[in-house]
Amino acid sequence: MTANPDLERHPLRRRILATLDREQSLSELAASLRVTDARLLWHLERLEAARQVSPTAGRWTRTASGDEAATRNPAGSRQVLPQDAVHDYEQAIAETQDGLHGDDFVQCGGEHGSRMSREQAEEFGDRLQSLVAEYFAPGRGDRSGTKYGFYWILSPVDLHPLGDD
Repeated sequence: MTANPDLERHPLRRRILATLDREQSLSELAASLRVTDARLLWHLERLEAARQVSPTAGRWTRTASGDEAATRNPAGSRQVLPQDAVHDYEQAIAETQDGLHGDDFVQCGGEHGSRMSREQAEEFGDRLQSLVAEYFAPGRGDRSGTKYGFYWILSPVDLHPLGDD
């Protein structure tokens, strides 16, 4: 059977199928995957339309097609972060822990989430791009200093939970 391009585009759908190794309720599955039930239901409905999952009495299971899709290697699936960037940052973390840069470096990172309006998200994106341009524009750095990299994504990541106003 050929790869399902819809699954290759949606890593969460692959995770849903992999997690549905036994019958589960929406809330059990949402807690296991750490996503809101609204987001999960949206994807489950699409998997149901593709005949890869089936609901019975409020509980979800994989179909035979879903079983096959859950075990298939998603060759060519799209990465959110370019694999080279992931490798570079993993390597940088390991090298700083090994002492490659001595004590003269700054390394930080984090993950943050916030519910905001479109206007707030646009303002944040504009301000962040301005700050990045200030520090990372050609000719703006100190050539004698340590070379730093910065990678970021601003993207919707979830929906409101069902019944949460």
